[in-house]
This record gives sequence, structure tokens and C-alpha cells, in this order.
Amino acid sequence: MKRIFSTKVIKNLKHHIPMKTILKIIPLLLVLSFSSSCEKEWLELEPYGKKLEANFYNNEEELFDGLMAAYDMLQMKYGPPWSSYYFLANFPSDDSKVVGGGPGDRPEYHEIGQFETTPTNPSIEELWRRGYYGIYRANIIINNDGVKSSVVDRYKAEAKFLRAYYYFELIRFFGDVPLILKTLSPDEYSQERTEKDKIYTQLEKDLKEAIPELPLKSSLSNFEMGRATKGAAQSLLGKIYLYQEKFQDAASMLKNVVDLEGDVYKLEENYDDIWKASHENGSESIFEIQYSSVTERGDWDWARANEGNIDVQMSGPRIAADTDTLRGGWGFDMVTQDLIDVYKSEDDSVRLHGTAYGATFLNKIGVTTWEENEGYTGWFSKKRATWANYTTSANPEWNYGTNERIIRLADVKLMYAEALNRGDIDDDEALKQLNDIRERAEISKLSGISGNELFEAIKKERRMELAMEGHRFFDLVRWGDAAEELGPLGFEKGKHEVFPIPQSEIDKSEGKLKQNDNY
Repeated sequence: MKRIFSTKVIKNLKHHIPMKTILKIIPLLLVLSFSSSCEKEWLELEPYGKKLEANFYNNEEELFDGLMAAYDMLQMKYGPPWSSYYFLANFPSDDSKVVGGGPGDRPEYHEIGQFETTPTNPSIEELWRRGYYGIYRANIIINNDGVKSSVVDRYKAEAKFLRAYYYFELIRFFGDVPLILKTLSPDEYSQERTEKDKIYTQLEKDLKEAIPELPLKSSLSNFEMGRATKGAAQSLLGKIYLYQEKFQDAASMLKNVVDLEGDVYKLEENYDDIWKASHENGSESIFEIQYSSVTERGDWDWARANEGNIDVQMSGPRIAADTDTLRGGWGFDMVTQDLIDVYKSEDDSVRLHGTAYGATFLNKIGVTTWEENEGYTGWFSKKRATWANYTTSANPEWNYGTNERIIRLADVKLMYAEALNRGDIDDDEALKQLNDIRERAEISKLSGISGNELFEAIKKERRMELAMEGHRFFDLVRWGDAAEELGPLGFEKGKHEVFPIPQSEIDKSEGKLKQNDNY
């Protein structure tokens, strides 16, 4: 599947023909046009991009290319400045500290970590674009009525999953955003925001239509791993219900996935294995963003075409020299001492050491010196460790093949437990799901708790289990706990629940897009 995602299909000529070929074609076209300037047919030729667009997406193979283009936006980080959905979700949490080379190094990231994000922050702008580029490409597949087959039905279901995923991320970051379900004409480019409740209704519809057409993960070939499955769509729909506090709907949908435990999914025996290259798309994985160590497009000259996971490089320690075990990184996404203390309070060494590493580990592998810049915490993210064998010798900083685990079984089990508990459905089953997670972590099971006490235990468990995976900030916001937990870090209630709408997008809309409150 990783090789598939290198296909970059967008609807204009330069993305269908290699750049070298284009550079050869353009001079030839110029010569021909000048030599034939009196010929009417030359003056009336349709633009090549328009002609190609009209003739494309006419068979299953071309629709597959278009679908892969929609998947391809999942891994897009741009850069510099790099805009990572994961970093932007993690930085404003109490799990992560933005450090890097200090406050002057990637100031757009420090803004986010300090709750000083402005509408002109370039990372916010690129995050918005990632979402809408992905939606645009998914819409092309969903709205194609020219090719009909069971294969195309699956492609459309996958596109509906992707559209729902992109929109869910946009809602979480920005709140109300424009709902676009078709390819817009130029006079439709300026769009107003749509209430998120209406968008959620559309996402529910998309996923309900997609689920029957999607295969189980267990039926995928190795070549197909990474594509949307029934379990992924059910998990995302359950999560969307949970965010709307539709607890009965969330519990019913998530139960479908939990019931597949043992047959399709199972918790990894060792927590630390989840993020190993050997366990990508493994037994616990429900949906992952695929990254590749293919070097052909991972370099400084063409960052937007990068197929590797730059977040890994951004997370590694700023060591003086690479080792055979670990390469040097840029030290941005450090683990807070506050999170380490939570693990220690539960005697949870399994997840502590599966989430973070510090000086003891660095010394063990022969690292004796590294930078400790302003904000340094002493702990680096192990879930995005710069393992030397996960990248290539050519442009290694660009080519980490480390996948992003977007949905995994432990997350679903904890969401299921939360829905059961908050919906007053079944606290005993909720406690069982919680204890399954604790058992894997080799810490004591809980007993005799229910109601709000159980809810507080679920909250804590989500933090320990899913730390540094981009969940914590959004959990605190939806629980109404962000002001209390993040207030000392700069969070302001009524403002920082969402990010600012990019000013560039407001300007392009001629003022139709309105800014979020207090920005």
C-alpha cells in the first residue's frame, strides 16, 4: 500500500506527465505555435488540462488513481513550515512541550504550544489546505456517475470515509467550516461557514453509506493494507457520535468493532511493539496513515511531494552525532514531566517507557551530548523515535517510513467504555473494557467503581494509553476540562477550544468566511 500512495493524481497536465517531459514539451509547443500562428485551429485549441480532465475518470483504473490521490493528502505535511495534523493536535496539550532550537526556531509551532496562535500562522493555513485538498479529491470519486461496478462502489465508499475523516479533523481544529460536496465553479469559490452540526449529519450519512461497501481488514491483501475498512468507518462514526454526546449511538456503533476482537483485531501483547516497523498495520491497527522510505521524492527541493514522515525527524533528540541505533532529530515534540508523573503515580512503567525515553537510554546507546534548549523537559517521544533503520541513507531526515496510528483498538475500547458509562448503559462492561487496557499495561485492575468515578478513571486511562498520539487536547476540550487543565499553560475558555480560521482564507472568500471568536 505504501507504494500506492506515491501516485499523485490531480486534475491538470503537470501532475499526469513527469516534469522532465513537460520541460521538453513546452519549448516544442512554443515553436509550433509561432510557426503556425495564422492557422485558426491553433488559436482555438482547448487548454490541455481541461481536455485531459474531461477525458479522465472514465474507467476503474482511472478512478483508482483518483482515489489514491485522495489518500495521498493524508500524508501531506508541506514545508517548511511543516504543517502536521498530529503536531498541531499535540502541541497545545499538557503532554507535549515545543522546544526545538529554542523560541526562534519554527516560531509558528511555539505560538501553538503557548496558546498564542494567530490567524496568519502558516502551519494553520497548510492544515486547512490539507483538509480541503483531500475533500476536493474525494468529491471527484464520490460524484462520478460514469462508471458503475461493484469495484467502483468500494472506491466511492473509501472516498466517503476519507471525506468524513478530513471534515472531522477540520471541525475539531476550526469548528464551523464550509461544507463542500462537489467540485466548485469559479463563481462558487467564496464559501460561508456551515454549522458543524449540519456537517456531522453529512458525515454520519457518508459513513453509514460506506460501511456496507467496505471490506473487513482480515480480507485485505498485503498490497491493500492501509485502505479504509468496515472497522475503520465504524470506529470513525462511533467517534463522531461520541463527540456529539450521542452515547447510545456511539456505544452501538463501537460495539461492532469491539465484537471483532479476536477475529479481526486484538491488542498487541506488548505495548512497546505498537510503534515498531514490524508491527505496522498490525493486529491492533484499525487505520494508519502510510509513509514510505522511498527516496525519489524525499528531499529539500520538493518538500510537498515527500513520502516520508517528517514528524519523526522533528521529534528526535538534537544529538551531536548519529548512532547505529538512533539518528539525531530537531527536538520539537518533547514529553512533559507532568505526563511522566502521571505514569509514575500508577506505577505504569510499561507505558512510560513505551511513550518516552531520556538521558538513561541515550547514554546506553552511546550518546553523551545533546542540546538542552529553552523548555527542555528531559523526555523525548518514543512513539516517533528516530530509529536509524527506519529511514534511508539518502536524505534520511525526509524518509522515515514510520506510519501514523490514527485509530487503534485500545482507543476504540476506551471510547466504547466512555459511551457505555456516560450514556448510563452498562458500567460493568465499561469497567471490563478499561481493565483490558490496564492488564496489557501490567497495572492493577480497578473494581467497585461506577458513575462519575468510573468516568474519571476512563479519562486518566485515555491519557496514559494514548499519550503523544494527538488525542489529549481534543479530549480535554470535549469533556469541558480544558480550561482547568490547560489554563496554566495559557488556554482561555471561549477562545482556544478551536484554532483561528486562516486569514488568507478569509481574504480569499471576500469576507464571507468569519473568524472564530476572540481571534
